[in-house]
Amino acid sequence: MSIETASLLRRLGAMIYDTVLAGFSIVIVAGVIAVLFSKITGVKLPDLLMVLLYLALAYGFFTWFWTHGGQTLGMRAWKIQVVGADNQPISQQQASLRFLWSAVCWLSLGIGFLVSLTDRDKLAGTTAIPAPG
Repeated sequence: MSIETASLLRRLGAMIYDTVLAGFSIVIVAGVIAVLFSKITGVKLPDLLMVLLYLALAYGFFTWFWTHGGQTLGMRAWKIQVVGADNQPISQQQASLRFLWSAVCWLSLGIGFLVSLTDRDKLAGTTAIPAPG
């Protein structure tokens, strides 16, 4: 059985929306944590720990939304959702692999999107489909 996938334009729209929303939210939360850390310890949070904090917050944001309804806020706006095999919700493990693949896509300046156009099996057994309704 073939599952209809969301168009590249819709996925890019959701990605831009989520990048802005999650990006600002993550920077604000990480900033508050860094200021509190500095006030409590008197030491600036090291840059490497800030990067790890950004990654941890991004991971939490995306994997939580993907495993709780299959949609980030950007995906809701663009009416797409992530599903696993047979249109089932995805597991934490699948969400983690999807997050990793998304990071590779970003770091490779979008080459992952080109791969996703030809990869019918989809990494981690997940795919973005048009949301019902």
